Amino acid sequence: METDFSADCGKCFALCCTALAFDRGSQFGHDKAAGQPCHHLASDFRCSIHARREALGYDGCEEFDCLGAGQRASAIFAPENWRRDPAIARRLYASFSLLLKLQEMRRALVTAEELDIGDDLHGERLELLANLALHADSYNEDIAEDAGHTLKNCRAFLKRLKSALAA
Repeated sequence: METDFSADCGKCFALCCTALAFDRGSQFGHDKAAGQPCHHLASDFRCSIHARREALGYDGCEEFDCLGAGQRASAIFAPENWRRDPAIARRLYASFSLLLKLQEMRRALVTAEELDIGDDLHGERLELLANLALHADSYNEDIAEDAGHTLKNCRAFLKRLKSALAA
């Protein structure tokens, strides 16, 4: 099962700089609404202030990690004209958001492998991880509802896991 959670910004449409919202503060130098490109995003999806982000107050950019969700969503929507069609762009951003949640949950369940939790919980963890991998690795918009259900099951598992570790 593939467990590489590395972002590959060169294969992404800068979705973290477009799809996500952020507020001006200690992490970001300006307000940005979801679906709007950052002021510093160039037309080639590169950051025009990359080398100076920290000095200009964009520590949040440095800290953010999409865990590979950006390049996954970008690959799915590469053949579509999302730049000119707002409806397609909204679908792209929604897909990125769901893929980000799937990747975050996958990483949490992979990390849980190191815990001493017994065979039953590890078996359930592996089953959930396989479902997450299926959704993330073969993602299409038709499985969004099923992926949401899997995420709900994962959150319930993590609550049980937390209780088992506290006992």
